[in-house]
Amino acid sequence: MCNAFLSFCSTHISRRAFARILSTFLCALFVVIRPVSYRGGPSAFLVLSLKELVFSVQEDLAQQIEVTVLNITGALLGISVSTLAKFLATIPQEGSPISRSIPAVFLVVVSFFAGWVKSRLPRLHLSARISCFISIWMLTANIGTSSSVLPDAGDYLWITFIAAIVCLFSSVLILHWSSTHLVEGVAATLMDLHRCLSLCTEGTFGSISPSRLADLKGIHVNLVHQSVTLNEKYSQAAFEFRIGRVGVKYLKPLIGIIEHLRRELSWGMSSPGTTWDATHKATPPVTSTFETSALELSKVILSSFEAVEALITAAFSHTGLRRRSLRAERDAVVAAAIQLNLAWCFAQDELRKVIRSANEDNRSRMGSRISQELRHRCLFTTSLLQMAYDTSHILQVAQKIAAHHEASPLRVWHPRLSLHWLGIAPRAFLTEEYGAQIGQDDIEPDTTLSADEVQQGIASFDEHAEKVEISRTSYFPDVKVASPYSYKPFSLFSVRRLFPPPPRLWNHPRMLRVRLVMSKIVRDAQHSSHLRHALKNAAGVAVLSFPAFLPVTSSGSRWFASVHGQWMIISYVWVLETNTGATWRVGYLRLSGTVLGAIYAGITWVICHRNPYGIVVMVTLFDVLATWLIIRSNMPSLGVVASVTLPPVILAQYVNPDPTVSTLRLAVLRGLMIGLGIIAALTMNSLVFPRHSRVLFLNHTSRTLGVLGHLYLLLTRGMFHELSNFTPYDKQRALKLELQIRNALHRLASLLVTMNDELSLVPKPMRHYRQVVQKLQKILDLMTGLRKIRENIPRKETVTPVLKERREFVSCVCLSLFASEHVFRARQPLPQFLPSSRQALEILVAQVEERIRIAIEDDKSFAGLSLVYSLAEREVMKDMVDTLESLLELCRQLFGTSAWLTHAWPRISNDEGPGTPGDTWYSTVGRI
Repeated sequence: MCNAFLSFCSTHISRRAFARILSTFLCALFVVIRPVSYRGGPSAFLVLSLKELVFSVQEDLAQQIEVTVLNITGALLGISVSTLAKFLATIPQEGSPISRSIPAVFLVVVSFFAGWVKSRLPRLHLSARISCFISIWMLTANIGTSSSVLPDAGDYLWITFIAAIVCLFSSVLILHWSSTHLVEGVAATLMDLHRCLSLCTEGTFGSISPSRLADLKGIHVNLVHQSVTLNEKYSQAAFEFRIGRVGVKYLKPLIGIIEHLRRELSWGMSSPGTTWDATHKATPPVTSTFETSALELSKVILSSFEAVEALITAAFSHTGLRRRSLRAERDAVVAAAIQLNLAWCFAQDELRKVIRSANEDNRSRMGSRISQELRHRCLFTTSLLQMAYDTSHILQVAQKIAAHHEASPLRVWHPRLSLHWLGIAPRAFLTEEYGAQIGQDDIEPDTTLSADEVQQGIASFDEHAEKVEISRTSYFPDVKVASPYSYKPFSLFSVRRLFPPPPRLWNHPRMLRVRLVMSKIVRDAQHSSHLRHALKNAAGVAVLSFPAFLPVTSSGSRWFASVHGQWMIISYVWVLETNTGATWRVGYLRLSGTVLGAIYAGITWVICHRNPYGIVVMVTLFDVLATWLIIRSNMPSLGVVASVTLPPVILAQYVNPDPTVSTLRLAVLRGLMIGLGIIAALTMNSLVFPRHSRVLFLNHTSRTLGVLGHLYLLLTRGMFHELSNFTPYDKQRALKLELQIRNALHRLASLLVTMNDELSLVPKPMRHYRQVVQKLQKILDLMTGLRKIRENIPRKETVTPVLKERREFVSCVCLSLFASEHVFRARQPLPQFLPSSRQALEILVAQVEERIRIAIEDDKSFAGLSLVYSLAEREVMKDMVDTLESLLELCRQLFGTSAWLTHAWPRISNDEGPGTPGDTWYSTVGRI
């Protein structure tokens, strides 16, 4: 029966849950055992609080070791600084203003630096919190009493080490010794790529049901999130303790290739079965050989994904002393590589045959155009060929991982201390609050001079200085030219050169460089979100802790001591997040958890009173519910603060009984203090330096649109060069811009989550904001597709003869992006008329088709893969125009349209003037 119970628990309860419950049980035992708990003094119950807030059991042992080391260091720093402050407070007369001011100043300084570290260095987030936690307790009690300096330090050392050692001991016994978080993420992403490609293939060469089409769209959205999350997981795994044979750096190329595969699925296979369904029956069927070759290539790519997934899972998951053989997985990868190469070549040959036969049929039918079905399948096959190219690289990476696994011994991988490591949030923080972490707001304020304005200011000063020098030399001849009899060593001119006037000294070139540097420093300090958060953290702690530093005989000091106001300050520090939306989410969840914990604490005291066995059992049982909330739900704060509320009510009366205060009143006071701290944090983050997610979202959307326009210009600039369409330097710049846009889009998605949590009297158009992010992601994917396709199009036929039409299309696209950028930045209505990208595309496509027709008539062997890429470029540009018009429609709905023409405009020829709104213009209030 015991074995069955253990089997059930191991199946339905995770290792982390086991370790959490065990650590709670052991910490409760240490608190209720009298000889042991005396070491912690009257605050011994804080062992459970620190265990839950700082040293909580993580997902694997490596992460737990990191949390233990960093947070013990933070605790020791807080204890040291607080002990020094308490010692300095004993030097003046006890109770004097100076004696009470010293710990107050130290507490504000500690809170300031803790807030800055919390915002600037996410990995030290919990370390800063525990430093602030301990400083609050030590510096607000026994102020100026010399006999309590060392005992208080010893008490909090005991509390810290007991909580840390118990959690580490539970982790060593139960948790896995090595992390497979990154490998699990890579395997899950490969599985989703497998499903997405299967559904796209089904929709391209057959019909797809609406339900499966909805699943496909959901997979696309999930792949975007997973691809960005993989980079975060890699950054975390690269700086974690880990036991294994292969370093995670071998997975870094794999993560980049996965993003390329996701984009190829997006721009080449995003809408299967919807583009050509209306004309499917009217077009001649495509040859079965071409369909067979494409399906075979798709199957080989899918089998390659499965082989790579099996190999990396086996290589990184096995951490035993005996080496596991990967021969079967490696053979599967090699076989997949051979099959992929054969299927790739066969699909290219069949595609050439289909295009040539289609062109011959068109010539026999008096030059009719290629069918929409064939164009869509050409786009699909183009994307499939690009996926095959990237899949071959994945297989090569997998073979390198297998070879390194066989040649390397088992070793311990440890992080290298660096500023980059400190700037990466660990998984312990990322999973604590969903969507709480928002990066630095690096958008320049509107009052800042642009770089061009600064250069014009310097140039204007140089011009003025040159004119002054010329006029001065005209009226005051040079000393060297003058006669020796007229030379005066102390002339007015010499004095001016030795002691220039203040305006000239202020505008000296060296002083200008100093002024520019100082301007940047002052601007960064004024608009730094890290500094603002530090100020908010220190200001809130100073206001809430003010009663603790009043004279002992004052009513404020007595009130603070009677209600244990430290919980109010700690709750404020724990709820105050770096943005307003996250603070609201954490605030109302922790307020609900406070109420839940206080109610359970009252019930527990009624049942158990001071019975140590009953207290331990009830605390452990409550941790089962808290563990489920923390691990399984998306509301971890609810379980954390409920667990923190319990010990101060039950165990405080057990460790340090106070017969003058009933337990019910104590529960109400604890809950009230925590609630006041939460309300103070919400008020501070809403009124003082608020960082509203909606404002950040609009600013970053405008900036992202600007970078998208820059990327599009970079992609098209190479087309107008005669020598090379895309240099390696341009490609490197494009990749950097794509990465920048990708990170910005992930930030926008995070801002949407926190924006939804903000309390606002005015409803926000969340649906439109989400659609804007989706359109921007779609535009980025399409630009990536254009970059890859244009490397293979025939430039002589599709670029050089139609430069004018291509310039017109590029101008229309850039103007649409610029107009969207402007309305998001200025919150002003969209112009009513914009140059029509669709009309420019139709003219460009007509000219390109005419040039291709002439080239085919001159050379029948022209129809090949280059023509396929040309057809694919047309489809991608068409999707680009559709997406841009959808984005403009969203801008019109969000910000309106500055319409000046409200009645129907008669049909006007395009020859009447370039400014007349006709077919070449796109109306943001509807086609005229």
